[in-house]
Amino acid sequence: MLVALTLFVGAASGALLGVVAKKFISGIDSQQHVSQVKLVVGGFVFSVVLALLVVARFSAWDQRTAYAVLSAGLVVQTMIDAFTHRLVRSITHAMALSGVVLLGINGVRTNASEALVSAGICAVVGWTMFLVVNKISPGGVGSGDVRLVPVLGWYLGFLGYNEAIYALFIASATASVVGIALIVAKSGSLKRRLAFGPYLAFGTLIGIFAGEFFPTVFVA
Repeated sequence: MLVALTLFVGAASGALLGVVAKKFISGIDSQQHVSQVKLVVGGFVFSVVLALLVVARFSAWDQRTAYAVLSAGLVVQTMIDAFTHRLVRSITHAMALSGVVLLGINGVRTNASEALVSAGICAVVGWTMFLVVNKISPGGVGSGDVRLVPVLGWYLGFLGYNEAIYALFIASATASVVGIALIVAKSGSLKRRLAFGPYLAFGTLIGIFAGEFFPTVFVA
């Protein structure tokens, strides 16, 4: 029953995310012609998979809801950023509010004060790092990335420092490999800005759903 309900909610949410992504893409760049069918199908597939992962990874209702909202936000932000190189501020804010409220409730309810502390530290450290990079090299990361990283740091840090470290490493490494591959294939250049949002989303999801299986690199 739970699996069937999860599949239904994931499928319905994914289809809706595809429609939402299309509206934002058209609003940001009216010249960008993207198939809504492809976006809906993509949202459908990713949302179903992530819904099953969330249910398998978490048991508490507040954690499930928080990470389901995060996953949905990352899916739609990834689709938007891939086509427009923009991250929508309102979606980032919605993920942030959901994370603070729901994970805050979970932390208080389960007396997990250490999880809230590590979440706050990872959020601040992530924001500081990306803000410095943005100021030193404006073309490196955009302001949307600077706003998104502390939100991801909060969610990842709530699970542990290692999850946050691995997520950032995987995101950076994957973006570097793809960037180099594009240059080698002569499809890109050193001056071409790579949309970093999808790689942050990928690293974050790996950190959340597989981070606990990785070797420990940091002990608080």
